[in-house]
Amino acid sequence: MIFISTITFGLSLANASHLKLRIGYNENSSYPYFLGQGPLPANPPGLSVEILEIIANELSIEIEFIRMPGQRVLRDLEDNRLDAAFIFSFKPERQKFGVYPMVGDVPDRDRRLAVLTYMLYKPVGSDLNWNGVFIENLRGVIGANTGYSIVDDLRKKGIPVEETKSTAINFLKMRNSRIAGVADQEIVADAYLQKNNISGVEKILRPLVSKDYFLIFSHLFSDEHPDIRDKIWQLITEKRDELSEQLIPKYLTNSLDGNL
Repeated sequence: MIFISTITFGLSLANASHLKLRIGYNENSSYPYFLGQGPLPANPPGLSVEILEIIANELSIEIEFIRMPGQRVLRDLEDNRLDAAFIFSFKPERQKFGVYPMVGDVPDRDRRLAVLTYMLYKPVGSDLNWNGVFIENLRGVIGANTGYSIVDDLRKKGIPVEETKSTAINFLKMRNSRIAGVADQEIVADAYLQKNNISGVEKILRPLVSKDYFLIFSHLFSDEHPDIRDKIWQLITEKRDELSEQLIPKYLTNSLDGNL
């Protein structure tokens, strides 16, 4: 468990004094948003965990992270044994478990905690293309990290995929003409290419897949502390992208154990 010392928020959030916010998330890794296995946060814990720690520290509240199987996270949120949970994409039926940041009948993507976007990368000069439905002019196979959901997505479309254990290996294989392109998480691939000053790679700007993920609150917590809930969502909106850019380099390891 990770604890951050508790003091009062100030006039608008005075009822947060001595509040312990219990946040649940999956016990399995979901790179780069949370890492490791089992009931406790890993070291480093993952982007989403760190972002929430920083926000909680800024708001001077105490936060406790609790890891468990994904379906149990939702059940405990519904039963108010958790105050909040992450990272969950929006499904209308999930609203019985917790409260999403909404605009009318749809979630407010500005207040997302994370976005999972897979992009297709190719050598500069290649005519490989993603038209939004199929990969065009594919001669060879697409490389992707083992465990990434994009592997099954592409194979369901009949696209040949060669799996490997890391972003670094995929781009090396592409530079050596062993694969035609790389399907990878945008946040990971872009940071890897920039950090290592790798040129000769072009990103096709139409996403292969993109989905927003949220921090959701229990109905009880949302009813009792709407000001705190909204302030947390507001700070996620303001700080998420900047903090992600600052934090992602340390998660660029040779072995990506994600399972997204």
